[in-house]
Amino acid sequence: MKLVIGGRAQGKCALLLAREGLSPADVCDGKTCPLDPLPETPVTNHVHLLARRLLEAGRDPVEILARYADAHPDAIFISDEVGCGVVPLDPFDRAWREAAGRVCCMLAEKSDTVLRVYAGIPAVIKGGEA
Repeated sequence: MKLVIGGRAQGKCALLLAREGLSPADVCDGKTCPLDPLPETPVTNHVHLLARRLLEAGRDPVEILARYADAHPDAIFISDEVGCGVVPLDPFDRAWREAAGRVCCMLAEKSDTVLRVYAGIPAVIKGGEA
């Protein structure tokens, strides 16, 4: 399993698709994908938005994505970093940021490789080569 994190628009998905020889058709977009069941694609992009949508639906994103990760050990997850900056005033936005962070921590623990991408350049946090 792999987890790729980084800021918005840093080239995470493009880098990963090129490295893995995959196409956009291999990507589930957490912004718009079905929630039940989650699509069985090699890559799940926008995990932070998927976590938000699951919370909005009253579901536990950590539990759901942990089960998905356990069932798909070769999965690749991509998430924007959302925990930096000013703490949101809205209680739901704070809960979402907390949930997104917990999801990424859980996925990082389960992953063989964790990369952080900045300006299209990968840095290894855990496992394999950049």
